[in-house]
Amino acid sequence: MFAFTAAPHHFVFPSLTRRNAGMPQLGTLDGDLLTVATWQRIALAALPALTLTAFAALYAYGAYLALPMVMLMHFVVTVAYLHDVAHGSAGLDARATHWALFIVSVLVLQSGHAFRYTHLHHHAHCLEDDDLEGAPARGGLLGALLCGPLYLPRLWRESLRKIRPARERRWMVAELATALTLALLALWLTRWSTGPLVYVAMAWIGGWFYPLATAYLPHYKPGSKPLEQARTMRGAIVPALFMNLTYHLEHHLYPQVPTMNLRRLSRRLDPHFAARGLRPTRVY
Repeated sequence: MFAFTAAPHHFVFPSLTRRNAGMPQLGTLDGDLLTVATWQRIALAALPALTLTAFAALYAYGAYLALPMVMLMHFVVTVAYLHDVAHGSAGLDARATHWALFIVSVLVLQSGHAFRYTHLHHHAHCLEDDDLEGAPARGGLLGALLCGPLYLPRLWRESLRKIRPARERRWMVAELATALTLALLALWLTRWSTGPLVYVAMAWIGGWFYPLATAYLPHYKPGSKPLEQARTMRGAIVPALFMNLTYHLEHHLYPQVPTMNLRRLSRRLDPHFAARGLRPTRVY
């Protein structure tokens, strides 16, 4: 069976958390943690398109009450795939990485290149003063909810201001321009169907919950020690539904590991966590 092996991406920052926490090198845990079967990578890449198709089909059949749940899953699979692409663990070369960031992110009216910059900066400077992505974790629940509407625009502005390579900036501008064009197109199409506009509205409002879902909950009540900066949630159902994104501490410790392998990584880390007195959060 053919398989892709994750290769370091030229934008990946070092994992300060692992170094400071004295955790073992990845190679000593499992030699195959960077390897995922080709069919699994293809399936993960296809999920955003499948959930988008499911949204369109449910709207066409008038199953409007099911649309929020489908949209939630659409966001989950999109973020899971963008994580792998951003960290260079999706088995793509540099050219394909640019296109994957572009295509997948505009499906939810976002900028994949802005996400990559701010997310990798978040890994290198987790919850520090200049970590805008993780900033909602330093406040309360109400603050995370209130900053929602302006959260992504602030990250886009920061990325445009900080990114130096002109090519990266051009990709970002193209992504944001395409997202705006799709929104205007959905408005124009209302003369035939309101489905595209409903999708755009839900994607826009869904973006308001990024501070809660990607910052506050994964880093809830962070401590001063490296292993206290992120949470890990274990269970049989919730981690699977959220595409292993609940293994957030594991992801911060070893960001090059594909999301599909985070559950296996968590089992390898259990003895090390136990030795340091860390207890994972239990969920269903």
